[in-house]
Amino acid sequence: MVDRLSVLAACRQIQAEHPHLREKYSRARKVVRAFKSPAFYEVTTKCNLKCEGCYYFEGGKTASIPARDRIDDWKKFFADEAARGVSMAYFVGAEPAMAPDRLMAAAEHFPYGNIGTNGTIRIDPSVQYRIGVSVWAGDDESDKQLRGGSVFRKALRNYAGDPRAIILLTVSNWTVDQIPRVAELCKDHGLPLTFNIFSPTHEFNRKLSISAPNDSDFFRVSSPLSSPKLNDAALERLRRAMNQAIEDFPETVIYSKSYNDYICQPGARYELDPETGIAMDCQSRIREPMRYFDVSLRPNPVKCGTPDVDCRTCRMYSGGWSSQFIPKPRDAASPEAFEGWLDSLETLGRIFLYSPADAGAAKAVA
Repeated sequence: MVDRLSVLAACRQIQAEHPHLREKYSRARKVVRAFKSPAFYEVTTKCNLKCEGCYYFEGGKTASIPARDRIDDWKKFFADEAARGVSMAYFVGAEPAMAPDRLMAAAEHFPYGNIGTNGTIRIDPSVQYRIGVSVWAGDDESDKQLRGGSVFRKALRNYAGDPRAIILLTVSNWTVDQIPRVAELCKDHGLPLTFNIFSPTHEFNRKLSISAPNDSDFFRVSSPLSSPKLNDAALERLRRAMNQAIEDFPETVIYSKSYNDYICQPGARYELDPETGIAMDCQSRIREPMRYFDVSLRPNPVKCGTPDVDCRTCRMYSGGWSSQFIPKPRDAASPEAFEGWLDSLETLGRIFLYSPADAGAAKAVA
């Protein structure tokens, strides 16, 4: 068990010896405070894509739960959640953009919000939250293979120049070499780019382990010999490619070399329960004060925001970045490591947080 007090004492000592880091630490604390009371909200169980290894439908945790249909119920629910003090609202599900009325019902209530979408349906401008536009490939053939249809171009067109949007490239074993192409496309469309790493679900791993036949839904093209999963060699190739993208596209790519070097290391990125294999130190776990609500508007005791993802190989950006909130011994091992951690928190804020006031200020400066 990590001695948090010792780590925090080491952080204070580094700041005492290196006063120039105090301002960075102050900014990092502001970022962390934005996430002090988070909640996940499934707003729909509908989707218009069939992604290979889909974490939502394959897991079967919440996709079959009947939704509350009356919009007045959603409006009251979000008002009550805001009164409860939720500071960061994550809007998830299958495809949140397919429930625009529910997103608009939430828009006026929370200081910060983050919507995960595949980008095929543009979210109304009145919803002033960060929009993570999920892209899986940079060419039509790979996109069809991974998502059941080529949609990345439409996503780029829908959100070109939109200050709410950030492109979230989910990189897999099949698309590592496409990172420069996607970065160039994002640059051309006036969109920032960050990265997610394909992380298999238990169901996807099970199908690979038994050489399950391919189907027409979420296991269309994978096999034990070829799948989107990244082995150790592919992770190293990915680490180098993402670090290179940071250097080659500094105005477009929002990512951290410090975080990248950590998340691409072989082996589990979390401390696992030896009996269940569930991550014990992942900050995306659903534990108070964080709650997860399904479309029935009731809290659901799932393990995390992506319940069927295998914690042993999880490198999803949500859990990985949220686990940066609390410094670890490696983050306080040296002034350089501490500054790297502070830089990663600044990057986290740029990825997940959106403020219309900040966007307006940036536009005025430009």
